Amino acid sequence: MKLTSHKYCSLFKECFPSFVTAGFSKNNLPGDLPQDIYTALSFLDQKFKSSYLNQVHSSKVILLAKEGIHEGDALFTKEKGLVLIVRTADCLPLIFASEKLGVIGVVHMGWRSAKAGILDNIDYCLESFKVVAGPGLRSCCYQVGDEFLTHPPFKDFIKSEPKGSYFDPISFAKYQLFGKGLKPENFLDSGLCSFCLPDDFFSFRRNQTSSRTLSFILKI
Repeated sequence: MKLTSHKYCSLFKECFPSFVTAGFSKNNLPGDLPQDIYTALSFLDQKFKSSYLNQVHSSKVILLAKEGIHEGDALFTKEKGLVLIVRTADCLPLIFASEKLGVIGVVHMGWRSAKAGILDNIDYCLESFKVVAGPGLRSCCYQVGDEFLTHPPFKDFIKSEPKGSYFDPISFAKYQLFGKGLKPENFLDSGLCSFCLPDDFFSFRRNQTSSRTLSFILKI
């Protein structure tokens, strides 16, 4: 996957239609929302507003028409000039865009929100969407315990190894999203593991950090 690097963020290149800008922050921002997102996107020659979440590891998906702070774990909108943001330090950010519907979205998929059914709660047929999985834990580092093993929907996405059991969030997300109409060729995985790349991404599992990577999308 090609990325375009800027001072404070990296953008997904050739992943989405031209009507959106999407990417993730670098680890050189102070951790102050909403100012961080304006700093990260300061290279854009346009004004924009922001919406982000008080993330509560839920199944709540919010369809919105104006800026603000919302409680839940996913945001979708048709509005131009409104950047949608999720914050992660191991959870998987999923970024959505449909040129046909004029819709963009972001999902904060931690294991609790995945277990609660957040992807099932996306209120769109995903046939016309493209989805990018941003930086977060991958199966190489996603060691899990009984809270996963006792949840049937996770069963097919857990691999037992000598060191423990490991969850594959990418395969889980694909399975869920393909069931909602997403075409396999329209799911793109950045392959960026937050735990494996300490120089690039924050990871709570690695050092219990309170800092977060911002994943975002803006309809321009």
